[in-house]
Amino acid sequence: MTDTGDTRPYTLRILLIEDNPADARLTCELLREASTIDPRPVLAGSLAEGLTLLTKEDFNVVIADLSLPDAQGVETVRRLRQSQPRVPLIVLTGLDDERTAVEMLKNGAQDYLVKDLGNGPVIARAIHYAIERKRTELQLTEAKEAAEAANRAKTTFLAHMSHELRTPLNAVIGFSEIIAGDMLGPDSLDVCREYAGYINASGRHLLKLVNDILDLSKSLTDQWELHEESIDVTALLRDCVDLVTVQAAQKNIAIGLSAPDEPASLTADELRLKQAILNLLSNAVKFSPDGGRVEVALGHIEGGDLLVSVCDRGIGMTPEDIPIALEPFRQLKNAVGGGEGTGLGLPLAKMIIEKHGGVLVIDSAAGTGTTVRVTLPAWRTAGAGSDELRRSA
Repeated sequence: MTDTGDTRPYTLRILLIEDNPADARLTCELLREASTIDPRPVLAGSLAEGLTLLTKEDFNVVIADLSLPDAQGVETVRRLRQSQPRVPLIVLTGLDDERTAVEMLKNGAQDYLVKDLGNGPVIARAIHYAIERKRTELQLTEAKEAAEAANRAKTTFLAHMSHELRTPLNAVIGFSEIIAGDMLGPDSLDVCREYAGYINASGRHLLKLVNDILDLSKSLTDQWELHEESIDVTALLRDCVDLVTVQAAQKNIAIGLSAPDEPASLTADELRLKQAILNLLSNAVKFSPDGGRVEVALGHIEGGDLLVSVCDRGIGMTPEDIPIALEPFRQLKNAVGGGEGTGLGLPLAKMIIEKHGGVLVIDSAAGTGTTVRVTLPAWRTAGAGSDELRRSA
């Protein structure tokens, strides 16, 4: 254990798996001799009994005999590790053999003690070391898993971006080559205008993609600064609804807005907040069926916080889908729309809201729709400067 300078004994829940009553009593007595721990041993007479106790109770460490009625040698260690890999394990045996000790350690034990060669302080020290070794092992395992997850995310990102960038770039290059090469002849002004429109749309798509990536990168490195001012959230929501009207009209989707007639003042970065709400609205329209309806609502909740909700009756998500949807560059397998987009909309919206000190929560069920609730803190709705309000909140 980490040395904190406190010499008082600390309580430890110890599971002792030992089928010999005399050896069990001796081990318990030796544990009580240790001045640095306050042992609370629980005895199991077989491996099966010990495994059952491990599923019902929490223990700090397991001390197990290698020779049990229902398990022998390395089998004992392997079965304990398979059952409870996070609990430190000390092997206690009458066999003083170095090769056996090494084999037990290789298979997951944190220490190896020989009966009749130990005493209270020796066992206490072994327990301390076993707990620290297991803690270090778990930290290394978690770090390894995090590194592997980051590597997988990088690979997924590169694969996804290669597709997202290539598609509009192909359009830009292809149509511009046709125009530049004068392949359409002298009377092709209308067609050239059409192709120029495709080039413009592809370029705007690329610009949005690059901006989203830059925004995400800045937010992850904490280099994202808000340009705060007093804004009218009601007017901002009306602007957002107007901006997605064309997208909604293509699917005959109606958008309803419920908001107070009077201005709802908020200290925020208007551009960023509008970006977040537009992402939520765009997603709601995208995942709604033709002829559906999206509802946007604005109001205050208890404590003075501002609540913005965006509700659709689209395909929805399962509870397992929601964390995936909030991860950058992840798309759900059941998503409609042919898997369009980068998967940055929801993660960016969440980061923008959290940067404002707010919370974004998703409530969804498969087949019934999705409601996204954005809560912004009450201190942003007052008239004073945000820094002063934040300090007093």
